[in-house]
Amino acid sequence: MKKIILILLTIFLIFLYYFFSDSYRLSLEAKVYYEMEDYNKAYTLAKEAYKIKPYNNMAFAIMTQSRIAKEWIAYIKEADGYFEKISKITSKQNITKSDKVRIKLMLEILINQYPYLKDSYLLKQDLIQKTENRYLKAKEIYEKVFATRSN
Repeated sequence: MKKIILILLTIFLIFLYYFFSDSYRLSLEAKVYYEMEDYNKAYTLAKEAYKIKPYNNMAFAIMTQSRIAKEWIAYIKEADGYFEKISKITSKQNITKSDKVRIKLMLEILINQYPYLKDSYLLKQDLIQKTENRYLKAKEIYEKVFATRSN
């Protein structure tokens, strides 16, 4: 019985420490935002927590993972923007040589950026899949239009 009370008291004291420590409270809040996929808010809170206590491993991990996730999301947004521009260009009656060069550059940017995205085992699988789909789409378009022909 004494062991159970001692364990419960220890857990309660640890909870109080984390609850009243600004750094750990912010870390926990950042973790919640990370899980809700609000990576900007998670990064901001984790960075603030890390500034308060630089040895807060949870804050550092969440800050790092949020930064990585933000890079993957930025890639997706950039790819979607490029695909929209490419769609507008290809829907025109006449595609000029400068249009072809513009399309080629957009696709090359996407293809060349993808390998430089930092991987992490904590990234959500759907984020990885969405990013990979954009990359494969860019690669497929590039190979169909530019790799097989000389323009």
